[in-house]
Amino acid sequence: MELIGFVHVGNTFNERLIARVYRKVNAYFKSKYLPIRLVYLGELELGPAYLVNIQTKEGSVKGYPLEGITELLHANLIHKQEELMQKRRIREERKEGKSKNISRMNKIFGIVNFPLVSRNPYLDFYEKFLGIQQNFHDLRVMVLSIKPFEDKNEEIFEKRLFKGILHEIGHAFGLDHCQNDCVMNPPKLIAEWDLRKEDFCKECFLELKENVKGENY
Repeated sequence: MELIGFVHVGNTFNERLIARVYRKVNAYFKSKYLPIRLVYLGELELGPAYLVNIQTKEGSVKGYPLEGITELLHANLIHKQEELMQKRRIREERKEGKSKNISRMNKIFGIVNFPLVSRNPYLDFYEKFLGIQQNFHDLRVMVLSIKPFEDKNEEIFEKRLFKGILHEIGHAFGLDHCQNDCVMNPPKLIAEWDLRKEDFCKECFLELKENVKGENY
């Protein structure tokens, strides 16, 4: 089983909506018989000092420095891995042998409630990117800003975020962008994202299935 740590970074979230999307993602993978599950690791609160102001064509935008967020999530993932390894050692000692079906967690997914910006010159993440991924050796950090998905209609907001999470998880398991009606087809406008179905296309799903199997065996 591939476990993906899931945290929300910040302190102004609609927690009920986030919880619904979290459950929906896990229900999706379960219904598709894919050994992928999100594991909620809690909330990482950030003070106002983390926010930086970036000047854009539309004016000043507050955002989180991408490098700081990825480093924070990486440290959180290492801590969680140490906890899992300790629990595994205890189980093995009790059973006097190694478990054949071992779950692992080498990925973490963080959602943030402000745009992502860089300490380098501004790269317009807010408008053009659904999320960012970074590898730290064999560990992968995924970050997704919910800012572009926000809508007063919670059902619309929830669907947008669900598709965004599937998109990033697809990338984490080796999927590229595609041109089909699929969550791996990135939109140029949010209206296009609303028209995407809440699923992978057949080709992307089969590739995802093979890649997940390859990581588990």
